[in-house]
Amino acid sequence: MGRSTKVTIRGKEFASKTAAVDYFMDRREEIKASGPVTEGAFFDELVDLYSRYCLASPGYELAGRNIVAFVVDYELRQNGQYAQHLCYKVRFSNQELRPFSVANAVTTVINAESGQADKP
Repeated sequence: MGRSTKVTIRGKEFASKTAAVDYFMDRREEIKASGPVTEGAFFDELVDLYSRYCLASPGYELAGRNIVAFVVDYELRQNGQYAQHLCYKVRFSNQELRPFSVANAVTTVINAESGQADKP
């Protein structure tokens, strides 16, 4: 069996990639109901995750934009057929709203830190 890879996000250590992803995904309904996350510890954790994801992903650089909020909303996706899924989105200082995958972000951060930045 494979060994779990620990990951630390904003000082919070997770025993595995799955634990880190679940931590964020389990809060989607709460964030959807309460509105944008613009401050606090959870905001700081999302900023840390997203910023590190951008640093390790060519073409995703922040390019001088500041992160001002994270929202969760439905996004239409096709997986055989169309369905709506709750998705994190980041809002920048220029009002751009960009969806992102927490699972991809965590994987990218882990790979970058282990020297495997070219593996998604």
